Amino acid sequence: MKAINRLVAALLLVLALCAPVLAQSSDAPLTDRELAKLIADWPSVVQWLEAKGRQIDAAEASGQALAAAFVGADVEAFLKGKGWTLARFSYVAGTAFMLTAYVTLERQNPDMIKQMDEAIAQIKTNPYLSASDKAQQVQAMEEAKKSMLAMPAEAKLNEAELKLVRARYDALYKMMEESN
Repeated sequence: MKAINRLVAALLLVLALCAPVLAQSSDAPLTDRELAKLIADWPSVVQWLEAKGRQIDAAEASGQALAAAFVGADVEAFLKGKGWTLARFSYVAGTAFMLTAYVTLERQNPDMIKQMDEAIAQIKTNPYLSASDKAQQVQAMEEAKKSMLAMPAEAKLNEAELKLVRARYDALYKMMEESN
């Protein structure tokens, strides 16, 4: 049972924190279709991870933990059977979870977000600032906003992706809650 919890926790941590940060700029933004597929596939992914965790627990009990620990190819094969590549699944799930956490904090602190967004809008429309000064100040405000929302500074917010996550927020939030 320990391995199951470790696998699910490790997957969530990697997907939620690392994938969006490490994603290449050439990654296409996630689509509504991919988001719907993620929501549909997630229960079977968790179920598969739980089964794999039981296998690792059994291997640990029999002294074969090292062999059981090499499950990377198994993960890729499982996801391929679901129509995903590991890289795309990681990007879509990681981005979806990061943005779901962002929307959760945004909903918990609506006045703070509103004030930050208003300040950014004022900077963008300030006729007395040069384009480079505007860009620098907007970037600083965006970084401060990410910091307040506990997001990595390197994370890129794609407004189109954020809109998709907001539209499917309830289902995504439920997935995160059930996985925890």
